[in-house]
Amino acid sequence: MRAKDLQSHLRSLNGGWMDPDHTVDTFKAGDPEEEVQGIAVGWMSTRRALEQALALGCNVFVTHEPTYYTHEDEPDHPTGQLPVAREKRAFIEESGLVIIRCHDLWDQLPGRGIPDTWGSALALGKAVGGEGYFRVYDVSGRTAGDVARQVAQRTSHFGQEAVQFIGDSEKPVNRVVIGTGAITPLFEYMSRFGESYGVDLAVCTDDGFTYWKHGAYALDANFPVIIVNHATSEEAGMGALADHLRAEFPEVPVHFIREGCMYELIHPDAGILGAPSADEAFH
Repeated sequence: MRAKDLQSHLRSLNGGWMDPDHTVDTFKAGDPEEEVQGIAVGWMSTRRALEQALALGCNVFVTHEPTYYTHEDEPDHPTGQLPVAREKRAFIEESGLVIIRCHDLWDQLPGRGIPDTWGSALALGKAVGGEGYFRVYDVSGRTAGDVARQVAQRTSHFGQEAVQFIGDSEKPVNRVVIGTGAITPLFEYMSRFGESYGVDLAVCTDDGFTYWKHGAYALDANFPVIIVNHATSEEAGMGALADHLRAEFPEVPVHFIREGCMYELIHPDAGILGAPSADEAFH
């Protein structure tokens, strides 16, 4: 199997939500004709993740997020010309790694993609609504704080031992909405999903939420919000992608490179909380 065959398989899963002519799901490095020796799947192709993939004998890395620090990974973008970006590009070229991005496809794939696996990871039950990037779950009879504690318990499996919370933790809630990665638009949650599904609690990510705008509005509106790390919210989905490729291509070793929560919580008395393992990989 060649690298381009792997990309062709991924594109074959497109149900119409991804425009193949206008997508970031392209080759980011390497030769599409390269014979695949091993596949690494990770949330982001950080230098650490790429080095781990090479150590595992993989010559193809399937990444969800960018390689060179901008969404489109434009080589001529000023960010792509920064010293670390240039060093990283040289490292990738020297290693011979092939990097394929799988973002637009996996962000909306039903069942196995990011939204549904995130809801499953949070143990929220069966979705009662939602579409595209979003899912809605019934949490009737519970308080916002109770749901937040459940979310924190579940995210602890991905290296995030605590979540952020805005609002009244004792407020009774009925419906919670979750998004996909950084696509957690609070105002749309409150308007469109509030009207359609009676949503009164949201799970957002730190890349899809701003405190001076969304946080202040949520407080004034008495609308509770749970906030998690972007990487944490997509870890289960990328693990599902690795599982899918493992089942589809049993003759090729497939490894999941765990990212987990990108930051550490440091308490002045208790030390570091929620620090993910730097070298841990699933399977």
